[in-house]
Parts: sequence; structure tokens; C-alpha cells
Amino acid sequence: MAIIWRFLSRPSENIAVVANSERQVVDTAFRTIRQAFEQTPFLKRLVASGTVKIGVDRIELPSTGSVIQAFSANPSALWGKKLSCAQISEIHAAKNGGDDVYEALAGSLLDTTGSILLIDSTVSPKSSMLWALFQAANHPENPDRSIAFSHIQYADLEEACTKSPAWIDPNKLRSLSRQMLPHKFALLHLNRWSDAANLLFPSDILNPCISEYPLDLKELAAGSAYIVGGGLDRAFSGSRHGDKTVTACVAKIAVDEEHVYILDADAVPFSRAGGIKSRLDGYHRDHGMSRLVLESYNSGDIAEWTATRPYNAGTEVQHPSRRSKYHAFLGLYQAAAEGRLHIHPKFTDLIGELRVFEVHEDGKATDGEASVPRFSHPRGAHDDFVHATVWALYALRTVTLNPYELHGIQCNGRGAAVPNCVLNGGGFVPGCADSCRSMGEARKLHEAYLQRGPVAPLDLPAFIANKLHNIGAHSLPR
Repeated sequence: MAIIWRFLSRPSENIAVVANSERQVVDTAFRTIRQAFEQTPFLKRLVASGTVKIGVDRIELPSTGSVIQAFSANPSALWGKKLSCAQISEIHAAKNGGDDVYEALAGSLLDTTGSILLIDSTVSPKSSMLWALFQAANHPENPDRSIAFSHIQYADLEEACTKSPAWIDPNKLRSLSRQMLPHKFALLHLNRWSDAANLLFPSDILNPCISEYPLDLKELAAGSAYIVGGGLDRAFSGSRHGDKTVTACVAKIAVDEEHVYILDADAVPFSRAGGIKSRLDGYHRDHGMSRLVLESYNSGDIAEWTATRPYNAGTEVQHPSRRSKYHAFLGLYQAAAEGRLHIHPKFTDLIGELRVFEVHEDGKATDGEASVPRFSHPRGAHDDFVHATVWALYALRTVTLNPYELHGIQCNGRGAAVPNCVLNGGGFVPGCADSCRSMGEARKLHEAYLQRGPVAPLDLPAFIANKLHNIGAHSLPR
């Protein structure tokens, strides 16, 4: 109605009615406007007298030079138009989340006095333009008063049935709730932002991962085998987007299964190369970091420098392609979903980014026949801590750990004790065990295993037979 009012009351109105796809050009909002002229008595008389001319995708008022034209959400068709009013429906379904068409419309409306852009849409992911507009309009400190944003959502089905407009039949709504997946119903009919967000780490997965643990690696591993990796996500110094340079350090510890512990995730002030180098050397010195992934953007100088470091053999530069990010984030997600990811509460920046990090199946990239999803942060947020952490874990992807490892077995026993010793494949702990260095190491690992409080603890022979692995030489007496 606002469009028809402007069309009839103002001269030289150039109005664009935009559909989110070419197939819907004349089937959505434009069809509603055309039907108003065809069925409303007053407007119908204007058409009958020839005052208003209606075409397939165009409505004209020749006496004032005003036009309503239907367009598809094709930015190339909208750039350069001098518009006074524009309307787009369901921008969430347009390509690239509606970014391109919004920019084209905003540019075409910019130099017209009194211009207005109207958007009606279901909620969309938090990486979309619609979410950016919602944030701008509702900013707690500096809201954009040029944006009027009305968002109606319902907490649940009962509230939707009670408070929905009169033309929504509650019985039909209840029926739809039984026919659709809960997430999809909440998105399309409850209109909740939370359901529009395709979170990679929803709260029911992330929250159990957050708990306190010792950040001293020796104490944390308690005798179990471990390996440590580092990651770097580097931003340009003085980034106007507020990006940060972040390094992360991750330990993979074999506790029956391989558990992942975040040892560090922190920003480097001013993105200084010296700060990055000091941080990485500290990871090697304090935690024994032996693997490192540097994201390729802006990290060439660091890559050259690592050639002189003791962890050079385990260092790689990784381009953040969709394929590499998919494998990296899949590893982090699996660890979280299986309860093997552990994040200390002190890493608040990392936790904050994980809570809103999204994954989108947009079909724009494929690996063979399978679509490769896009991983992204919402508008106004960042993912520097997430990327540094995921690269640190990705650095360890080729390493498989044994739960408890002995670095060699040297047997000095005699007679029947040698073949019967559990360290040599037998089933007993012989009398010479008290003076055996290798058995002493095995006992220390068994004590550490018991301190973890297993549900069904194994005695020493069963522990050696089932959980202890020798990764060194094994020598027997002649």
C-alpha cells in the first residue's frame, strides 16, 4: 500500500519491486500490487479509463511519469537505476544472502530525496545482510535511526497460535508443526533468529566442553602420550575490520581416546612479527610444540623464520580453501560432539566466537559430487580465535597416539622369568620387576592411569597387555 500511495501521490516516482529469483518476478509482491489495481474499485476505474497502464511486469502513470517495474534480484539489472522507492521480498533466499542485491538497491536509492527501501522477509543466518540491518537498528549505544525494523517472533507453537494474525489458521499451523522438522518449522513459522543460525557448535555441544583443567601439560597428561600443535591466524596491522592476529596452542592427549585440550588462544598486540615469534617459541619451550600450521594470508615472513626453528620439520603453510577448512573444522566438531574437546573458561574470546560460528550449505563449491560447506562468522563478529585454534588441531591430524607409551624395553632377566614377564608377552610380573627400569616406567604409567579414576580399573598385568605400547627398541638377554 505504501508503494501504491507513493505511485499515485508523487510525480516521477521510479519504483522497483524485486523478487529473490527470476521465476518469481511477477508472482510475489508485484502480483499483489497488480491485483490491487485490478480488483479495488477506485484503482480499477483508473485502469479502465487509461489513466494507469498495466503490463506484464510494469505499471505506469503517464500523467506524472511514475513507474512501478518488477525486477529479479540480479544486481547487474539494478545498478545505475535512479530509484525513489524499492521493495524486496524474502531477501534471505536471494543469492549470497542478499548482499549483492541490497548493495545495488541502496546505491540506486542514495541520490534521490525521500527515497525508501522496503524489505519483508523471514529471518536469515546471522552472516546475512538482514541480520546486519537488525543489529544496526537495535544497537544498544548507537542505533541507526534511519532504519525502522519490526521483528515478530514466537517462543513456541502455542504462542504462535495465540498471537498470529487473524488470517493464520491455528489448526493449519499445528498440522504444519507435525509435518515439518522442528528446526525448519521454528525458522519459517516462528521466525526466530536462533533457528536461522546454522551454528556449528550449538550450546548443547559446546557447553559440556567448557570446564577447568590444569594448563600445565605434564600434570594434565599424567603419564599419557601427547603431542602439541600450534596455529596462527594473522591479521593486517591496524585492520579496519577489527581483526586480530591470534596464536593458539592445542594438546592432543591419549586417554583411551584422543582428547583435545586448549592450552592457549590469545591475540598478539599490533600483529607484530616479534610477538608472534616469541609466542611460538614459548609454545615449543613450555609445551614441546612440534607441529605448526600457519594460515597463508600475510604469514610469509613467519614461514621463512620457522625454517630456523627446532619445530621446522612439523611446520606447514595452509591456504584456507573450503576443502582444507572443511577437514579442519570437521575434526574440531567431532571432538566437541564426542565429548573429547576441552576448553578452559579463561579463553573467553574463543568461547564467544565458537558460540556464534556458522556453517552454510550454499552449494557453491564441490569436492567431487559432494557440496563443500562454507564456514563463517556472523556479521559484526570475528573468527580469529576459532581459526587459530582449528589450525593448531589440524597440525596434529596425521599423528595417532597410543594411550600409554614406553620408550623402549630392556630386559635383564634370567631363566623362565624372561618369557613369562608381561612386558615380553607373558602374563606375570616376575620377581626381578623391582630392579627392572622398564617395569618401573610401566608402574609409573599404571599409577597415572589409576589416578584418572577409570570405571573398571585394570591391574598391572592387564594394563600392560591392553593399554601399554612400546614405541622404542625391545631387547632380551641371550
